[in-house]
Amino acid sequence: MVAKFYLETYGCKLNHADSDIIEGILSKDFKKSGPKDADFFIINSCGVIKKTEAKIMKRMSELKRQKKKIILAGCLPQISDQKNLFSIADGAIGPENLLDIKKVASSVLAGKRTFLLKKDKVDKSRYFKFNEAKRPTKDDVSAIVAISDGCLGNCSYCASKFARGELKSFDAENILEYIRHLAGNGFKEIQLTSQDTAAYGLENGQQSFATLLEKITEIKGNFKIRVGMMNPGSVKQILDDLISAYKNEKVYKYLHLPIQSGDDEILKKMRRPYNTKEIVAMIDKFRESFPDFLFATDIIIGFPGESEKSFTKTLEFVKKIRPHIINITKFSLRPRTEASSFAQIPEQIKSKRAKKLIEISKIIRDKDNRRFVDKTFNVLVVKKGKNNTFIARNESFKAIILKKGIVGSESKAKITGYKTNYLIGSLI
Repeated sequence: MVAKFYLETYGCKLNHADSDIIEGILSKDFKKSGPKDADFFIINSCGVIKKTEAKIMKRMSELKRQKKKIILAGCLPQISDQKNLFSIADGAIGPENLLDIKKVASSVLAGKRTFLLKKDKVDKSRYFKFNEAKRPTKDDVSAIVAISDGCLGNCSYCASKFARGELKSFDAENILEYIRHLAGNGFKEIQLTSQDTAAYGLENGQQSFATLLEKITEIKGNFKIRVGMMNPGSVKQILDDLISAYKNEKVYKYLHLPIQSGDDEILKKMRRPYNTKEIVAMIDKFRESFPDFLFATDIIIGFPGESEKSFTKTLEFVKKIRPHIINITKFSLRPRTEASSFAQIPEQIKSKRAKKLIEISKIIRDKDNRRFVDKTFNVLVVKKGKNNTFIARNESFKAIILKKGIVGSESKAKITGYKTNYLIGSLI
């Protein structure tokens, strides 16, 4: 009888791209199933913050009590306490040795605990062949495509470097061929991802992300491209070429630029290679070219050394640059990072500051959303939502909730209202 597996993924889009590869490899010899019928579970983990780690540990403990076999994948095995993790898991692989998943699964099913964690940088675009059977569904027409792994940064708070290491840009032709395959099989939205998409090629001294993006837009087919997170230090090196590539109608006018703080002194302590003046210049250039572009950012609250004055600077900076989406994270100490040795800020202060930033973020979002009411947009219906709704995206990647729609179709929608996190529309 063929053993059955169930795959759970936590964390970033890059983890989800790795999960596609893991699923493709395992599907050759095992059968995908629901959690109830699975003989073994793969937990593709995230170790960015302690809260997520605790959630994963709780889930693994639940599965262990159900006497399920567990293989731990993703970043957590190379970030956190292996003794604690491996006392629960039956096996493990790291982000760099996805091909070992079949070997580990077979070994675990045979009753042998197996932990294979390698640090060799590999070009995962060679593994895209395992995803050839991937097809859009009646509920979702989006596909995630990783273009690199690792990063060039050395942020003082980040533990992902321990798991994903230095930047490794994937082969451009393999990326393009895979996207041709996806577009040819009916995917309508391609989500490019990495730890820093703008850094593509920089480890080889080549500022080549904009060139790659232009080549993707030249692929035949009717699809949209969402560019994933880009670190400001990389964006400032390719800004003009990037904006030029964004002008293609296939590219969503969406910019995820994680600023992390609005205080230059804190940015220095974080080892972020840019300052607030450079951030303003980047945002202004994007707004000049794309007035309605969707600007998303990340901010860490309560980084060690963040005084009330530092935090106030961040609040004022947010009001100035007006991001539509702010992913707010209270600083989470990660083992072995430089910031773990800094004097920490009490949790109650972090929570108080986070609440203030959330309030400002809501004001910015509501004001931004309000101006779209009664306007009409061309939209792509990308997937089914909750309560029999549909999620569509306009050219800026704004989420528009529809009561009616066909996943994968393009239509015109009139905006009739809004909530903080999305617009509400109806097809016309």
